[in-house]
Amino acid sequence: MRITKPEWLRHDADKKKLSAIFSVDFHPDGTRLATSGMDNKIRLWNTRAITAKDQEQKLISTLSSHSGAVLCVRFSHGDGRYLASGADDMVVLIWERDEGEFMPGNLSASALGGPLSETWRPMRRLTGHESDVCDLAWSPDNRFLATCGLDNTVLVWDGVTFERVAKLTGHEQFVKGLTFDPAGKYLATQSDDKTMRIWRTSDWAQHAVVSRPFEDNMFSTYFRRPSWSPDGDCVAAANAANGKVPVAAVISRDEWAADLSFVGHRAAIEAVRFNPNVFTRAESQAACVCAAGGQDRGVSVWLTSQHMPIAATTHLFTGNLMDLAWHTVPNAGDSDDDGSVVVAYLAACSYDGTVALMEFTVAELGRPVSAQAQEAMLKKHGWIRRSEGSDEDGASGQRPVLAESVEQLRLEQLGESMAAVDRDSRIAQIMDECLLAPAANTANTANTANTANTVASEPLTKVTAAGAPVPVMTKSGKKRVAPMFVRPLGGHAAQQSPAADKQSLGFDSNVAVTTTAAFPSSSLSAAAAAAAPVERVAVDAPIWIEARALGTRVLTAAENDGDTADVAITATVQPLGRQSLIHAQSISAARVHLSVPRVVAHVTCTATATLASLAAYNQAASSKIVSTAKDGSVMWTKHMTGSAVTLLTASDVVAAASCSDGTLHLFDSESGARLLPPFVGEAHLAHLRCVGKFCLALDCVGQLTVWDVDRLYAVADHVSVAPLLYSAELVADSQADGGEDPAARAPKRHKASVALTAADVTPDTGAPIVCLSDGRSFVYHLQLRSWLCIGDPAAYAGSEFAPRPPLASAHSGDVGKVAFTPTLRTPLGRIQETGWHQRNLSARKSATAKSGDVAVPAEKRRLVTLDHLEHQVMAAAAIGSSEDVTRFVAILARHLAREGDAQRTEFWMRSLLGPALAKGECPQAARDSPLVWTPMLAGVPKRQLLARVLPILAGNRSLQSMVTEYSDVLSKLLQ
Repeated sequence: MRITKPEWLRHDADKKKLSAIFSVDFHPDGTRLATSGMDNKIRLWNTRAITAKDQEQKLISTLSSHSGAVLCVRFSHGDGRYLASGADDMVVLIWERDEGEFMPGNLSASALGGPLSETWRPMRRLTGHESDVCDLAWSPDNRFLATCGLDNTVLVWDGVTFERVAKLTGHEQFVKGLTFDPAGKYLATQSDDKTMRIWRTSDWAQHAVVSRPFEDNMFSTYFRRPSWSPDGDCVAAANAANGKVPVAAVISRDEWAADLSFVGHRAAIEAVRFNPNVFTRAESQAACVCAAGGQDRGVSVWLTSQHMPIAATTHLFTGNLMDLAWHTVPNAGDSDDDGSVVVAYLAACSYDGTVALMEFTVAELGRPVSAQAQEAMLKKHGWIRRSEGSDEDGASGQRPVLAESVEQLRLEQLGESMAAVDRDSRIAQIMDECLLAPAANTANTANTANTANTVASEPLTKVTAAGAPVPVMTKSGKKRVAPMFVRPLGGHAAQQSPAADKQSLGFDSNVAVTTTAAFPSSSLSAAAAAAAPVERVAVDAPIWIEARALGTRVLTAAENDGDTADVAITATVQPLGRQSLIHAQSISAARVHLSVPRVVAHVTCTATATLASLAAYNQAASSKIVSTAKDGSVMWTKHMTGSAVTLLTASDVVAAASCSDGTLHLFDSESGARLLPPFVGEAHLAHLRCVGKFCLALDCVGQLTVWDVDRLYAVADHVSVAPLLYSAELVADSQADGGEDPAARAPKRHKASVALTAADVTPDTGAPIVCLSDGRSFVYHLQLRSWLCIGDPAAYAGSEFAPRPPLASAHSGDVGKVAFTPTLRTPLGRIQETGWHQRNLSARKSATAKSGDVAVPAEKRRLVTLDHLEHQVMAAAAIGSSEDVTRFVAILARHLAREGDAQRTEFWMRSLLGPALAKGECPQAARDSPLVWTPMLAGVPKRQLLARVLPILAGNRSLQSMVTEYSDVLSKLLQ
């Protein structure tokens, strides 16, 4: 080691009175040495004039914008573009080299080094400290600048915009030093309160407090400047004590324990500084180099792999040592010489106004390891190269947040493997859906067969009953089936049901009511009815509320309370042989009226697990129900005397038939045995549906009932659908003004245009589900006894997961023929897809459909998407769909991780974790949660969902402290 102390390197032209130098730092390229002192100035020196003793210009520049003693100066990492300085004028200045003309204030002739060759100008002035600024440090990637002072606070600034990011106020006395973790994860600060505090850079929360090494310290110092080792394993703390012996404590990472110390100084240590490179010596492991100095006016240099210092000086200065700085010579250790090549320089400044420069050779320190090897050391602490970060971070110019623990890295790795599996399964599912998706019907011909009619014709060929097609033999010996007319001569084809070309709504997708043949008029005999041309109409057509189109309407309060003689009510059926058991007066008094299926010749229900078809054949004086098995054989037959079957449905458990006299009949699906005597309701049924053991009936006055056939229990008893219709139709009269009667300004109803398009039940609980023609869908919550909206395309139009408009037919005349974008065939997906499909049909018919998506601002789309995903999770839970819950919880977690919304993420993790173990073993928020917690969500264990989403949330390292905390607690609960 060689020591040089240039006499000309000082902060005062008067050689008799030197000004104290408080800080020193090397430019990253090693060409400049910055010093700051009591004279309120910063000076930049040519290091070549010191090391090579060339007759070059010594002083490069003088910076003199501070109004107080400059206590600290630091170059930014990398290219050294910025120089930050802090002074006792409570100001931090950011200096930048001016490539143009010299600026007044920085240009001054100097007797110390001749004319200046560089000009640095203060480009930002940072205020916020209320007392002297003692120390500052740049983060390894220059993303942050941290400053501390005698106001007991630490301020963190953005390294690009220099706006204040955070204010750290944990210390109780003067904060005199700080240093950043080279992995970018922590900031360490040291104070006169005898503590070192570790702060997370992800959220600037206090991570740990270290006090043990400073408890015995009785020394007072100007500074307490710590330093972090370049491999990230430890941080060295100044002004520590081991009993009465002053030491520099070496605090290990993660455990934050001071198991080692640099011992040998006789007085308090003011500053420690690690060389930014890791060195390796022959036949020795890699080690870090650290220098320490203080009030004994000497410097010691240590290798972390040795128990003794490799160099030590005494009485180097006549005043206390204030600061230290390292510079490693690039490529100095590449040659295979005898080790005499200088590999590093150490600069030290003192209160006596002098600076000493120490040279170290390869033989003394070893050779610097490669950049790749040093990066590998940091990666074990979660460090990531900036180019390896996400595209979003790269695009925005921000550095990625680093992992805080091994648990975080494990969760990230698990999340990546889960994402790969999800991608593979998603691609396979999309390919299957594309193969199964129906193509758009672009043919514009009048003879195109109705989709539902085609479906209905197949089971009819298997039933040998009156009116069914019968195979005949031609003269050539070939079998032919006699054609069956689908409409009367000269008539028109019935309009296709909007829902007929869609998969049946609900969970049992194989149960659907298809179109049937119309019942002949009373002038035709029963025998002629089987052979006469008939018209097919849709039994499961939308239950429209449009008054003028189909003769049904929602009555206003005035109409309901007053005379109803003039109200047109057509929701009745013509009895067949027997008078209806329902009085017309009860129907007229209702405020909601739904259309009722007409009496037709054939009503067919197809495809359950045990039934190939279930068909009803209505005759003049009776009707017959025939059940057919998969092999074509007749399983059972029922004769209904005096009434016609208007609605027919079946599940694997129960078959239901509604008759024209207002009765409802329930049979066992397999044997045909009657389960109960006929039901008689308040009005004729408009819709009938069986799913498993549940039977849903919706009458023409809007009363919906669901029975559990096994338990003989009404799951939902006369629940009105009127609120769903009213919410869609209630509007304010825009023509009323303030001078009219207040009654004229009362809310009125526009023309009814909303229809009930489908009704179903959940298979597990029997909760009724209803879809409207405006795209909305609802489920009746059995515990809350209220309707919940589980689908509303208009409410989430800006969401990334909102349904996309279907493509219109190539022919403008094909109204209602669309190609719907395939979606996941999950229970919630089928419900919401059906609602959107009906909404699109209604919009096209009213010429209000819009092409393409409406432009939505990015911020609004982000907020609406998160709200939509939370709605989807709870909607899936409301219908009891475990498949949808699992899917949307994972999607929501991905978006929460992308947005970094800590408060929202905390809520969902807390709701999934539930009450934890004993106090101290769970997050505080989980212990203090006042909500009553249930362990299941739609049949899926909540903690199982949490285990699935934790690796996804770990993808955002700004949430990692929260994620790892919940992961640890969950691991204890699942043990």
